[in-house]
Amino acid sequence: MINQPDDNDFLIKIAHTFGTPVYVYWEELINRQIKQLQMAFKGLPCEFHYAMKANENPEILKIILKNGLGVDAVSVNEIKRALSVGFTNEKIIYTPSCPSVDELIFAFDRHVHTHIGATEYFDFILKHYPDNPIGLRINPGNHIGGNPKIATAHNDSKFGIPVNQLNLIKQYMSKGLKVDSLHLHTGSDVNSWQDLVRSVDVIFDFARHFDHLKYIDLGSGFKVTYRHDEEEIDLKAYASYIREKIKTINYPVRIKFEPGKYLVSDAGVLLVKVNVVKQGFNKKFVGVDSGFHHLIRPMYYDAYHEIVNLSNTQYATEKYDIVGVLCEEDTFARDRLLSPVNKDDILMIKNAGAYGFSMSSEYNLRDKPKQVLITKDGIKEI
Repeated sequence: MINQPDDNDFLIKIAHTFGTPVYVYWEELINRQIKQLQMAFKGLPCEFHYAMKANENPEILKIILKNGLGVDAVSVNEIKRALSVGFTNEKIIYTPSCPSVDELIFAFDRHVHTHIGATEYFDFILKHYPDNPIGLRINPGNHIGGNPKIATAHNDSKFGIPVNQLNLIKQYMSKGLKVDSLHLHTGSDVNSWQDLVRSVDVIFDFARHFDHLKYIDLGSGFKVTYRHDEEEIDLKAYASYIREKIKTINYPVRIKFEPGKYLVSDAGVLLVKVNVVKQGFNKKFVGVDSGFHHLIRPMYYDAYHEIVNLSNTQYATEKYDIVGVLCEEDTFARDRLLSPVNKDDILMIKNAGAYGFSMSSEYNLRDKPKQVLITKDGIKEI
């Protein structure tokens, strides 16, 4: 069966057919993750909105649409992309960070429900869109540790309205500001569901100050395992906790989640070709035909990605630094054990379906990688 990322010969053929670097995605694996998520939260009054910043390729979005999910957009162009592939405005939620007034006008005029993350926008909304209900992105002041670049709910984060501004929010509501939903996102570097529930506790306490909210959006933070010794968080336990918290609200309220990485990360890999195996002073370098302009996560987030030499199935016995082509410090992995590597070998970088191509650039005037989708009907470049 070719629809699996463990068929070395098949992936090498993909690399030779389409050229490298190339992202390869599996529709089947995206469908699997969606089903896992739906099963974990079965019985909870909830909806899922795919965080499309993780991978905004139109063909990926069509898979999301076919499964009945909505999307979470963070820019005007993401809204446009979602509408272009068939999402209705009701299936889009917009959660911008420090947007311009023109961006808000675009969303409001198209009746895309918007989460506002700063009280400084309230005067504009009351003046120009007084009848437009909004959601509030709340910062619960929850520091979960981990990489600070993907922790978004602590006291020093730019994201969301701090919970200590509740009285100011109430003042604007007394002037006519319409609030129909609350939103938060704790971050991505989450080790357990208990890390998430500290934020859940805060927002449910906050929710008691509002009447008849349509929904509470808890973002995501659903852990993806990058290393063999890591475990996913217990989503069923998390769902049970949320179910009990809903009972503390004296009217029916729905829950929204915004999974991104959880749905597409493991469904994608990046295939690269070895340009050179170079001996340094103290170590060997494997220089590949890619770099952080294609996959920035290792350099930006110190993220770990498993790397496999598809061209050599021997045991991993040699230690290398895997580096890129850019005129910068450009390292995918340090002191990584691989099976012996030779020039022109094909390496696979795993868990690359999220925040890979979507964060890519043409730095050093180098081309972006290709993208290929594997479906039950065959293989196509997207």
